[in-house]
Amino acid sequence: MDKKQKRRGAQRSKSAPIRPLSDATSVSPTRWLESCGLVALFALAIFFVATSWRKWPDPLIDFGRELYVPWRLSHGALLYHDVSEQYGPLSQYFNATLFRCFGTGLMVLVWANLAIFAGIVATLYCLCRKAWGAFSAFVACAVFIAVFGFSQFVPAGNYNYATPYAHETTHGFLVCLLLALALTRWKQNPTLRWSFIAGFLFGLTTVLKPEFMLAGGLVTLAAALTGSRKTNHSILGSMTGWAAGALLPAVGFIMFFVPALPWKEALSATCHAWLGWVTGSPVSALTNNTVQMGFTGLNQPASHLMQHLWVSLLACSIIAAIAGIARFVDRTDRLWPAAILTATSWAGAIAVAVFVINWREIGRCVLGLIGLYALLRAAISWCSAGGEESQSTLRLLLAVLASTLMVRMALNGRVYQYGFYQAALASVLIPAILIAELPEWLRLTRRGRTMIVVNTLALLVPGVTILTIASQQVFRLKTAAVGEGLDRFYAFPSQIEATGELVQAVSAALRHTDPEKTLLVLPEGLTINYLTRLRNPVPDFFFPDPNEQFLKSLEGKQPDWVVLVSRDVREYGVQHYGQNGLVPWLEKHYTQVAHFRGNPLDYRQRGAVILRRVAPE
Repeated sequence: MDKKQKRRGAQRSKSAPIRPLSDATSVSPTRWLESCGLVALFALAIFFVATSWRKWPDPLIDFGRELYVPWRLSHGALLYHDVSEQYGPLSQYFNATLFRCFGTGLMVLVWANLAIFAGIVATLYCLCRKAWGAFSAFVACAVFIAVFGFSQFVPAGNYNYATPYAHETTHGFLVCLLLALALTRWKQNPTLRWSFIAGFLFGLTTVLKPEFMLAGGLVTLAAALTGSRKTNHSILGSMTGWAAGALLPAVGFIMFFVPALPWKEALSATCHAWLGWVTGSPVSALTNNTVQMGFTGLNQPASHLMQHLWVSLLACSIIAAIAGIARFVDRTDRLWPAAILTATSWAGAIAVAVFVINWREIGRCVLGLIGLYALLRAAISWCSAGGEESQSTLRLLLAVLASTLMVRMALNGRVYQYGFYQAALASVLIPAILIAELPEWLRLTRRGRTMIVVNTLALLVPGVTILTIASQQVFRLKTAAVGEGLDRFYAFPSQIEATGELVQAVSAALRHTDPEKTLLVLPEGLTINYLTRLRNPVPDFFFPDPNEQFLKSLEGKQPDWVVLVSRDVREYGVQHYGQNGLVPWLEKHYTQVAHFRGNPLDYRQRGAVILRRVAPE
């Protein structure tokens, strides 16, 4: 080969580098493993859906409202006027649209909720993958599916993604995850389009639930304040696009309500989710509500705070031990001490997970850990002055979102009950951070990273298994059918808890009643209204203490049927139900036509009676 040919060959090599014979040699194994992980996540979700199939709702509390309200709206009722609702209008009208399009049925909502759950998992995986890598995303999503997706850790159902006690929880969770994703894209490419999308997603939170509005606002603020913005678009343009998107959902609902309500009432209905918190005092709203104080931990703030601090300190100590062992193994050149320490630490992590940690109460350390991490990421973002723009910002946004979602259980952190959405994100981010980011901080090689992963999984897998077994044991007990067809679900048999049997018996007795008649269930029971397709004569749905003022309000619109069903309302300060004039009023206007089991006025006896209105003489 002469010099001229060599020169041409060198020029070709510079202009068009020769690729490996097969890109698959370096890329394919990683992609293949990730694909296997995605298939495993899908199989995991199928397992938990199948083993809990139709066993998700509570037969009496809360979820009946989630069926009854969209059923009424799908037949022309007006939200906040004909039926009451605690939160914003979006979720109820979304479900009403599903009923109009696909027919009325519990399973109609379930299939829609499963699709929303799939969207949540997909978005969570995408976010965690961008922030910490594919393996961390797999672990985070696996924990989310196994612990928070379709589990039951308390006697009442509803705390899952198939039949949530309020659909605003699952809808809002998905919107906030999408908002974090949109803000990340906006940071990379702050165009008018992404400003509008981020604003629109925030606007959706304003017609859902207050905590999502708070979380969305703080995440948006964090995105606006972090990193550098290299763009030709003006700040004014971005703010205009964001504001237009943020106002769109509210304007849409105002225009929807205006034909039926005056402008002021239409505005109030649209802003119902958060207006009371702005016009009133959120603190007084909590402190004046004994139940809410218990949920947040404000009923015993000092003891709860000390408990959370202590548990968080123990969790930090365990993480420090894992980090210290990994760093020692990574730095030592002596094989046998490293091998012995590796095996000992792995066995010790499993022993701690099985015999020491109370996994049902693990939520008490979650806010402390994720809060510390959020502060650390904020400090890193402040000091970096725009460095590590995309990944660092996303990590901060997820930490802020996870911390904010736990505000309502700040002193009573838990993975059960409301933890299925309030503590879920923080709980799944912690193992992702440990697996992917802790080795970065320690600057570990492959051996040290492996130690971190192994010990983290040695702690995590037994804990998830313990929680899964507890939930599966609960679901295996649910064998009593309630409802028919698309509305059928399963509750505990009467030997364990008679509420499901009572709801089924009362619903069967009233199912063929004239649909124009009205039914009032006391203290609570919109599930019965829904199953019998009998409307409630008043907008409200929960009556923990029906006093004389309430009974007078029924004059002129007395229900044709009244059902009394056992419900423990002691947490609302009522020791003996019906003590404020209810029984004499019922005896005067109604006659008993059916009685099931014990005395319904005594929650311990688990009973129900059906009363029919006596025609006036």
